Amino acid sequence: MRYIFLLIFLSVSILSVLSIQPYEAAGMVVFENPESYVNPLLYFALILGFTALVIFLAKSKLLTLLVHSITFIAMVYVLIPFLDIISIPFSALLIALLIKRPSWILMNFCAFLLSVGIATMFGISLSPIPVMILLTVLAVYDFISVYKTKHMISLADSIVKLNAPMLFVIPKGSEKMMIGVGDIVMPAILAVSAQKFLNAPAIFSIKIPAIGAIAGGFFGLLALILIVEKRGGAHAGLPFINFGAIAGFLISMLI
Repeated sequence: MRYIFLLIFLSVSILSVLSIQPYEAAGMVVFENPESYVNPLLYFALILGFTALVIFLAKSKLLTLLVHSITFIAMVYVLIPFLDIISIPFSALLIALLIKRPSWILMNFCAFLLSVGIATMFGISLSPIPVMILLTVLAVYDFISVYKTKHMISLADSIVKLNAPMLFVIPKGSEKMMIGVGDIVMPAILAVSAQKFLNAPAIFSIKIPAIGAIAGGFFGLLALILIVEKRGGAHAGLPFINFGAIAGFLISMLI
């Protein structure tokens, strides 16, 4: 069942690359200067701030309000290029359903929409080198937060209890198989960036460096799944997936 995550990964990555034009037309650019090395540090700072806030509010009812408010705002921005003003009531409906009638199918649907939109918006806002810096920093952080401080495991537990679409969840009997939205989004950002900023040959309209990033991330995720199946327990995904995506991207640049 975990291999479904591979299908999700490929779907998000390819759709993100194909969604560049609508997001550009809607002006959904996050950073003004895509070449700036400060941008990935700002992104990382936002992640640290959000993580700290979630852990601080873990036992407070304010956490529910915070997470669902952020999800609503993100969903509106993600859907604007396709639904325009209708994105507001549609996003509100999705959040209401997540709160009142949560299900793993609805959670995954919302997580999928968010993944495609976030990957595309950040991909068109960061050139490949800043993206690779971001992916490297996040991979190191993920390793530390899962294996050393272990606070990422506590964060995931808090998010699951809220039925927030920040994880992809597949039920398996009494267990749940999960992967973070970030594990799916980060390599897709590199693929979108390569598609947007590089002048390179393409296969079926997707440039070879973007294909390389997607392929590298895919095999990194596959390696992660095999390790989880063999050893069990929680594992840091980004070291495998991000470095796989970077390796695939760099190898494709040599072709």
